[in-house]
Amino acid sequence: MSGRVRIVVARRFLAGFLPVLLLASAIDRPACAADRFPLALKDDRGVTVRIAAPPRRVISLAPSLTEIVFLLGRDGSLVGVTRFCNVPAAASGLPKIGGVIDPDVERIVGLSPDLVLCTTDGNPRDKVRALEEMGIPCFAVAPQNLDAVFTAIERLGVLLGAADRGRAEAGALRRRALLAQPSSGDVGKPSALFVVSTVPIIAAGEGTFMDELVRLAGGRNAAARFSGRYPRLSVEGLVASRPDVIFVAGMSGVERFPPEVTRWKEVPAFRDGAVITLDGDLVTRPGPRLVTALELVSAALADWRARRPKAPGGKR
Repeated sequence: MSGRVRIVVARRFLAGFLPVLLLASAIDRPACAADRFPLALKDDRGVTVRIAAPPRRVISLAPSLTEIVFLLGRDGSLVGVTRFCNVPAAASGLPKIGGVIDPDVERIVGLSPDLVLCTTDGNPRDKVRALEEMGIPCFAVAPQNLDAVFTAIERLGVLLGAADRGRAEAGALRRRALLAQPSSGDVGKPSALFVVSTVPIIAAGEGTFMDELVRLAGGRNAAARFSGRYPRLSVEGLVASRPDVIFVAGMSGVERFPPEVTRWKEVPAFRDGAVITLDGDLVTRPGPRLVTALELVSAALADWRARRPKAPGGKR
């Protein structure tokens, strides 16, 4: 451990008694009512995180968390983010503490944060534990669906001293998500495949955010027939699944299928030109922009319904 880290740890140890006393009265207060500080809030690990005052120096260990902090209007408190935090554009100019899976503990400690926001899925547990052992509060979230993303926004609002803003933003996103979903009177559920890699072909299976986007938008996930959250498909498997629409999570090297794959006109999406590329970050990050992703997917599937030939009797 460097000398600078020892100084920071010592300073936190000496300053730790007053916050503990202040928090004693807040520990039993329900999390949903913790609009005032000091507060104690349980994170998605089941760990109770105690905060004496609204955090003034915050570090985010995931792009989705950085987006939420900006949404809540607390970006002025961000003193460090990952090298993948690029939305909004202002996030790119903030000090970098490494990546999601390889955050630099010494660099984080050197920035003297009073709160670190992390995830249970991508951030290494041992590094989060090391930060907590140095007295740095770490709050972890692990949203697994859109509703959980909205809840995470509300809870982070409470944690960052922006409870009203958190409730308002989450409510607005919920309303947009409802408006993006087709009415029960709509007929026809197109088969949609969400691809996160074109070479090899890797699709988003059941239990992923992209699976939920397809279902909420009124479609059927063509990858649901395969096992695993991200099954690898052979060309034969892709042809057999016969998706009406294919969404490509556009990232570096995942922009398009090679010609030897798209020549298979037995796949309706290839035959009808229904291959749609969406921003990969937009559809994979569990943050506020997932609602925008839902709106785009829903619009694409609505367009498919509008273009679908009518069956005898006027039904599509």
